[in-house]
Amino acid sequence: MSTLVGTGGLVRLILRRDRLLLPLWIVVLAVQPIQTAAALDQFYATPAALRELYGTILSTPGLLAMLGPAFGATLGALTVWRAGLVFTIMGLASLLTIIRHTRTDEEAGRRELLGATVVGRHAPLAAALLVTMAADLLLGAVVAAGMIRLGLPATGSVAYGLSIAAAGWMFATVGAVAAQLTEGAGGARGIALAALGLAYLLRAAGDTAGSDSGLGWLSWLSPIGWAQQTRPYAGERW
Repeated sequence: MSTLVGTGGLVRLILRRDRLLLPLWIVVLAVQPIQTAAALDQFYATPAALRELYGTILSTPGLLAMLGPAFGATLGALTVWRAGLVFTIMGLASLLTIIRHTRTDEEAGRRELLGATVVGRHAPLAAALLVTMAADLLLGAVVAAGMIRLGLPATGSVAYGLSIAAAGWMFATVGAVAAQLTEGAGGARGIALAALGLAYLLRAAGDTAGSDSGLGWLSWLSPIGWAQQTRPYAGERW
């Protein structure tokens, strides 16, 4: 029997169980950058106002540590800077979803019930990864479509959407590895959350130090850091 047999059925089961939760976090996370773009376009309606905001960001280390650097004084660049926490929240949602449908199900006894049916050894993890990564990609597509609808360049919008999805995929993988290294959901969450926290700290340290300090490379050690590097890819409004 294949170790992946039953994966399709488990995917359908996860979608049925999370029929409310998955759409909720997709909508909540997608709305943040879209609303941010609309708000910035309303309150910083001129190039001069955008340049003033950009100067404030560059001169405030706390903002650099929290959200990272902005790569231009344009609407798109400042939008993805202001919505910088989306990458971290996306990673958190992805890793917790993986662990909930693997180790948490085992602790609740649901895995034993599934084991009485024709389900391969690796099917539960594969199903959790497929659903989570598909949700990440859908979120990225919604964000890209919303940005394009607001008049931002299609290339930059798609790059931003894909970078959000990629951050989710990375931490879904972290959650999957953590689930394999531990026997309980608590231990898996501890390892995965520690990895997410380390990624955030590396990104914050590298962005705060800046490229001229020689420590900017720390950002590239973080999945959050390299996901945010889509910011320079800008069109006229970006």
